[in-house]
Amino acid sequence: MKSKSFIGRQKELNLLESLYLSKKFEMLILHGRRRVGKSYLLSHFANLHSKNVVYFTGDKSSEKNNVKNFCEELNKVLAAGDFIKSFTTWNDVYSFLKNAEIKERLVLIIDEFTYLYNSNPAYDSELQNAIDKILKLKNIFLILCGSEVSVIEEIIDNSTKPLYGRKTAELKLLPFTYKEAREFFPNYSNEEALVAYSILGGIPLYLSLFDDSISIKENVIKNCLSTTGYLFNEIETLLRMELKETYFYKNIMLAINAGASTFNSIKDKVDEEAAKVAKYMNVLIHLGFIKKEVPCGEKEKSRNTLYSICDNYFAFYFAFIFKHQNMLNGLISPELYYEREFTKEKLNSFIGLRFEAMCETYLKNQFYNGKMPFFAENLGRWWGNNPVLKKQEEIDLLAIDSKNAVICECKYTEEPFDEKELKDLQDSALCIKQPNKFFMIFSKNGITSGVRKQIENNSNYSIITLEDLF
Repeated sequence: MKSKSFIGRQKELNLLESLYLSKKFEMLILHGRRRVGKSYLLSHFANLHSKNVVYFTGDKSSEKNNVKNFCEELNKVLAAGDFIKSFTTWNDVYSFLKNAEIKERLVLIIDEFTYLYNSNPAYDSELQNAIDKILKLKNIFLILCGSEVSVIEEIIDNSTKPLYGRKTAELKLLPFTYKEAREFFPNYSNEEALVAYSILGGIPLYLSLFDDSISIKENVIKNCLSTTGYLFNEIETLLRMELKETYFYKNIMLAINAGASTFNSIKDKVDEEAAKVAKYMNVLIHLGFIKKEVPCGEKEKSRNTLYSICDNYFAFYFAFIFKHQNMLNGLISPELYYEREFTKEKLNSFIGLRFEAMCETYLKNQFYNGKMPFFAENLGRWWGNNPVLKKQEEIDLLAIDSKNAVICECKYTEEPFDEKELKDLQDSALCIKQPNKFFMIFSKNGITSGVRKQIENNSNYSIITLEDLF
């Protein structure tokens, strides 16, 4: 992995700084999926304030062992003396902090704090007691960080739990957007950066693995297809870390990868009872690996629901690697495998779906910054019946309020957007009831001269190129 300087996360750093500069007790809950860069962000923040930060990472060992490791870090900052080496419980630590004179801001970072809770069910009630009676009265900024989303929600957001109502701030760290990820690849063209993002998604660790001094092909062979590559077994590793019955979860994602997009079609492919499939799919949605969509503007519980793999590297792995992993374990060279499997047609088809998601991010950003003719109340894909033409219709991207609609086509192909595609886009608008309609054409290779002639004097049409996206 090549070394890269700290990239992005400026908003998140600003939040950490504002809480650091606060004159009162603060407790931040930082959470997000594994590999999203939580520890990296906290390490960077800790380095900016090294004299004031106790950075401790919990593990699955005993409370006594975790307390011992925490006290070692605490001693580096407070220079309290060897006597704190005798502490064996968290209550020993809290009693010490009660009597300690803390003049300067003290930051206590507890990474993977869910391990401490899992090893001692009384951890959260003891911490709540310490916050209420000791920490709140001190110049302390406490950061609790973890990856186990369901455990964090249970501890922090359940009103029957001791820590409910104690946080003063919460930060869910999200993967980078395509535009933020662009910073990892200064030597790539916009198209190459878009391809890299389509494969890796916004996970900082994955992005840092690709070296922009070599081609995408060389990076894929080195990192994804070679048995020594970090990403070769990454999905298997992640699933084992997060879940039991990984085989069943993989079957659900393989079913979606094979084209099953409705609940019933997924259930039929995995051949299990509906309640079990629903439960497991909800876990995958919760982890951010798959997503559930209803047509833009419809109610959440619409019957017209579709599912897809939304994590880019999961999608890439199941599309190109999983089925033939055995071959890659010594039966075919990664170079020959790339030539055989990664045709232009297959790659463009795979990237096309990721391209739609990037266009959605761009459009959301335009609305957020007030650069559109109205403010959208709903934004997403749309599918359904065209009442005028009596046929099924799909709209790549739709944004609406009560009177306005932006209808978008997202085209990632070698050919420019042509007159037939313009006619299809206009036909799809017949499904949308809003009176004021605007059209956006996102196209990798622009538009034909025929399309340009038809729309050149019409301000309701916009063309978005790759350069515009970035």
